[in-house]
Amino acid sequence: MTNKNTASPFVSIIVPCYNVASFIDKGLGSVLNQTYTNWECLVVNDGSKDNTENEIKKWVNKDARFKLISQENKGLSGARNTGLKHAKGDCIYFFDPDDMLDENCLENLTDLYQPNIDVVIGKNASVRNQTTTIINTLEHYNSTNTLLEGKNFVELALKTPFSVVAWNKLYNTDFITTNNLWFKDGFVHEDELWFFETMYYARKIIFNSKVTYYYNIGNQSSITKNYSLYNLKSYLIVIEDIYTKYYTPEKDNQNKLITGTYILNFQITVVAAFYRFIKKNKNITYKKEGTTLIKQHLENFKIKDFLQFNTKKTKQYSLFIRYAINNPEIAFRLIRNTNKKNILKRFESWYLKKLAYN
Repeated sequence: MTNKNTASPFVSIIVPCYNVASFIDKGLGSVLNQTYTNWECLVVNDGSKDNTENEIKKWVNKDARFKLISQENKGLSGARNTGLKHAKGDCIYFFDPDDMLDENCLENLTDLYQPNIDVVIGKNASVRNQTTTIINTLEHYNSTNTLLEGKNFVELALKTPFSVVAWNKLYNTDFITTNNLWFKDGFVHEDELWFFETMYYARKIIFNSKVTYYYNIGNQSSITKNYSLYNLKSYLIVIEDIYTKYYTPEKDNQNKLITGTYILNFQITVVAAFYRFIKKNKNITYKKEGTTLIKQHLENFKIKDFLQFNTKKTKQYSLFIRYAINNPEIAFRLIRNTNKKNILKRFESWYLKKLAYN
């Protein structure tokens, strides 16, 4: 690791690559075009079967700041972890090669960086393909360019949600090392666990005000389009990890309440996404198996109490706790109609009568 340089921190950009040959030129081109120049770019070829490695080599030959690391396929987590092991920067920055960086990305984020700040969080925009034509922006905290400290950032994420992705955040390397932060191997949706852990340990963060990252939705398998059993299992693994490592051993009552609320909110999100996908795709054959997995999970990883920070969420949490273990699909329908008071009241009354009859 280099000595901390407040004015011009050395940034290690970690780029995991798997079969992305057609995206390399634009992706790494947006790195090369950065107005900020004090960086290294660790491009990890994670066992690609296409021409990815040769495309990366072109950039390594073009600029010595690009470094190729080749390995057998270990998945996204494994590729990022390899990058972390080789990183020499004061800061870590994750970038996916099918996306694009704004040319002022690193300059904007490093301008906000100080050695005592754990994470500088950049603003993201959705684009279609590798362009800079913005479709919309992802969730971002509204207080920008101002240091936030003395807060529980897990609670902040609950009350005012912001993007859970690992990329487009400038992480203090000492913060990652001190808290022994690594990506969990062997499943997808690893960003959700990484996000929780970084926000759990962070003491000082800051949000930027400008879009610095262009997220290519044209090359992503959206959960609304593809929610397999593997997706469901992976989400449940994340929740179970948080429950076991952070919720169960927590001694501070307030922190336990916050973590429990985060888990409950996550459970509702996962269940809702599953049944929303099932509703739109009538030919899915794994509804019963998925429902069984959800019920088993909720039985073993129960949350009984939660933060009451707004009326809608309080109602949703209460409905989920009351009904989801027995019938998660019914709980999803009740929650979906939270804002439709008359419909919700009739539907809940009908369900309670049905339970009593059975």
